[in-house]
Amino acid sequence: MNVADLRDRVDAFIAHVPLLRKLATETIRIEFIDRCMLIAAQALLAMVPMLVVLAAFLPHLTGNALEQVSQVTGVGDEAVRQVSGEVDLDQVRSETGALGLAITIVSATSFGRAVQRMLERVWEQEHVGGLRGARRCLLWVVAWLACLGVVNTVVSLLTDPGDLLRTLLQILGACLVWWGSSWVLLFGRTRGWLLLPGAVLTGVVQVLYSRGSAWLMPAYVESNAEQFGMLGVILALSTWLIGFGGIVVGGALLGRLLVEDPVIAWFVQRVRTFLTRER
Repeated sequence: MNVADLRDRVDAFIAHVPLLRKLATETIRIEFIDRCMLIAAQALLAMVPMLVVLAAFLPHLTGNALEQVSQVTGVGDEAVRQVSGEVDLDQVRSETGALGLAITIVSATSFGRAVQRMLERVWEQEHVGGLRGARRCLLWVVAWLACLGVVNTVVSLLTDPGDLLRTLLQILGACLVWWGSSWVLLFGRTRGWLLLPGAVLTGVVQVLYSRGSAWLMPAYVESNAEQFGMLGVILALSTWLIGFGGIVVGGALLGRLLVEDPVIAWFVQRVRTFLTRER
């Protein structure tokens, strides 16, 4: 079987499965790869510097930002040692100043705008820009980081490392955070229950991705750090963020396709009718 025959068989299979056909079409429409790369780039260029600056100015509120990044991404202790050796928080505090702090926080809205534009593209909504959109993205970034911190703190206090309950609580927290995030960044223009499947997919896969990263990333980061130093750590983190972007975009897209699939929509409608009927 040559490549052309294989491609024809795949095309024929996709043509007979409406959900796969819609998935292929929508993946091209939303420019899936570009959205993943944009979210990853904005997270690296905007969010990471903001965490470092906040750690310098608000250590009691943020804790050790580099340790938090290490725990979420699974990059390991080597990354923390490399970055700690390069970043002097006292120097950051003295050279940044209040104006620099404000600019750094505001620039972090670029990450929020990237996620907002992705959600608007997935749900085919008009873009909300200007001061209104920037204000919403800034508030979302702050709330998103705060919610993630609260979830991690509560889960750590209630469970032991490696406990199954810890994973389940992390998944529940991540699903709730992304459910609220989708509704906020779409300005409430999409009904909340339609956003739930995408939030669940994103939350579940994100937690599993972080758990898997804890096994794979440390060795990868250590190898990169030995060859390239600090640049190697940045390359490893960039790789992780591309995967993170894929999870965010893929979860939102699959969530919409699932709620709009005729079979699933029929089943959901039957369940809603059963739950809301008078007894």
